[in-house]
Amino acid sequence: MLLDTQPLGAADAAARRDEYHLRTTIEEGHRQLKCFWDLTQFPSRAFALVVNQVVFVALAYTLLQLFLRQQGRAELNRRTRPRVRDQLLPSAAVILVYCQQRFATLTPLEYTELLLTLAEPARGKILAQARRLRRELLHALPNPRPP
Repeated sequence: MLLDTQPLGAADAAARRDEYHLRTTIEEGHRQLKCFWDLTQFPSRAFALVVNQVVFVALAYTLLQLFLRQQGRAELNRRTRPRVRDQLLPSAAVILVYCQQRFATLTPLEYTELLLTLAEPARGKILAQARRLRRELLHALPNPRPP
């Protein structure tokens, strides 16, 4: 806090009291930066690397705040990074089905309804295909860096 000894008039004191709400906003921004922007997770002890990390984190924080204000989403300034990301990323879930050079865009509920209304032989084929794909995906993505 910056203080000086210059006397203030009654109007100035009232103006300072009205500006006091800025303190909580500044403190919340400091808390967000300190707690949720990984300022304590430094992989290096070299001073230059620590300084670079702090500068880049502060720059990223500032750019995100400017972006949120520009987009008219200043209410997200007080949210954590994962919550901001959840709010900004598109959340519409669609399923694309391709068959014989045609495609359909379906919501998950429409796709589920389509699968449940198929005839028994077609349902069996889809179930076998899904199980095969699941097995292949389990073995296709090994850990690139085993512990």
